[in-house]
Amino acid sequence: MSINLVTDRLFLVGLSGGGKSSVAQAVATKLGWTIHDSDMEIAAQDGRSIQGIFAEDGEDAFRTIEHDVLVRLSGHSRSVIAVGGGAMAEETTRKHLLRHGLVAWLQVSPSVAAARLRTRLALEPRPMLGSNPEQSLSDLMRARESAYCEAHIYIQTDRKSIEEVAASLVTELHAAQLSQPV
Repeated sequence: MSINLVTDRLFLVGLSGGGKSSVAQAVATKLGWTIHDSDMEIAAQDGRSIQGIFAEDGEDAFRTIEHDVLVRLSGHSRSVIAVGGGAMAEETTRKHLLRHGLVAWLQVSPSVAAARLRTRLALEPRPMLGSNPEQSLSDLMRARESAYCEAHIYIQTDRKSIEEVAASLVTELHAAQLSQPV
């Protein structure tokens, strides 16, 4: 039995620091597709930063906004979408992404993710990471791993450049497109 996958949209999921935004840009450039970043779309739509939404309304309200934005973005064909780290943990959002595009998990170890984020956290705090980002990322990984495992594609990013990860994703996407029934 073959499964029909939607292969004209690519959702990049995983922990903060996995390279989703950077890799999305590289993949979109290689494919000539549009790029979207769900966190940037949420902030633009809501008029507040992600941190502001978390602080003022809480995580549940943020997840509702995030789901609505991802539903809207999933309507765009020929798109690469960098998805916020916690979106896959929400069952309704996860099922929607899996039905409406190819979901790729950019796997990163918590120590590498924390090192990648170290300089950016001063300018761009992440509400879920607190004062010990590596420990927080380890805890988030344990909590979200089973959800991330539902992705169609897994790419380990620890020792790869953005270009190497992007090239792997393009190869996986083309393979998925070729495997679809005509």
